[in-house]
Amino acid sequence: MTTKCIFRCVIVAGIFCGMFVWGCEQQAKPGGAEAKPLAQAPAQAKAPAPAQAKAQVKIALRPTVGELATYKMITQVRRTTKWQGPVPDKAVFDENFNEERVEMVVTQRIRSVDPNGIAIALVTIDGVKCRYSNKSTTSVDFDSSRRSDANNPIMKLIGQTYLIEFSPWNNISAVDDLPPAMIKMKDGTPSGQAGISILYPETIMERHGTMQLPQPGQEMLKPGEKWGRIKTFAFGKMGIKSYEKVCTLKEIRDAEGRKIAVIDMNAIPSSEVEPKYRSQQAEVDVPKMFDTNDSYTGGGEFDLKAGRIENYHEDFEASWIVALPAKPGETGEPVVLKMSAARVYSIERVK
Repeated sequence: MTTKCIFRCVIVAGIFCGMFVWGCEQQAKPGGAEAKPLAQAPAQAKAPAPAQAKAQVKIALRPTVGELATYKMITQVRRTTKWQGPVPDKAVFDENFNEERVEMVVTQRIRSVDPNGIAIALVTIDGVKCRYSNKSTTSVDFDSSRRSDANNPIMKLIGQTYLIEFSPWNNISAVDDLPPAMIKMKDGTPSGQAGISILYPETIMERHGTMQLPQPGQEMLKPGEKWGRIKTFAFGKMGIKSYEKVCTLKEIRDAEGRKIAVIDMNAIPSSEVEPKYRSQQAEVDVPKMFDTNDSYTGGGEFDLKAGRIENYHEDFEASWIVALPAKPGETGEPVVLKMSAARVYSIERVK
């Protein structure tokens, strides 16, 4: 490889080696998600549907004081950087891989509900599993059910509580009474830092509020009708990506005496961004030489009788690819840079 080509590769690597700053900055702030009514396509003529299928149902949380529910919530983030072709033998061109996975089991008890349906819940942490790793090492591997982890700083979270305030459309508007155990985990260890990050207020809001329900005036729906939200992700030097999450009430089914609303989510790229990202919208311009590809889908189930979430999941993947061809007169295969990011989220009521 010529000196000129090596110089160009080093410049590109230097610009993008720190591309993914995927942490608390991408978590939604209170009220950060924007509602956007969706126009319905004109209905085509078809045979009359059964009356039950045509009936509207209410997709809104209806908590009651004293109500208990236990949820398992999983968040997983993965980032990769890979160079292909005749790259220089330098550390900056090594393949990079980072993954963070956090699984929590929490019990939620409703403390109060005001006339507008705004509820305050006491959340107790029952169990935690987390794993932080990169290509060569695992910095955190914790499971609260393992006896060998009894002295791990993250174990201090088990049994701790915090408060969340949420609306009928599942906007988490406040987090309070964070555990004093957070202070005890400030020991500078990777496990201590992981434990603290689990309880960042914006992380809690994202964990409890990712499944966004219709806002007031939109909550009465028939199968086939939709509602929308704006969701924005930040990728450091690679800029931001924003989407309109389009949720569709797919069907209503019976399940052991309950009415379950089945919901699909498909996201489409959007020029709109969440309010907290508007200042960044013009700050970063991803180089035009990058080809990008992404996928953002999800879905879940909602108990209409109890007015609560049964389960929900989202899968997001994005990739950037660029080929750096040789200059005129130079021969050989091009250097190719491939980068990707993925996020998996799920919540499931287990009791």
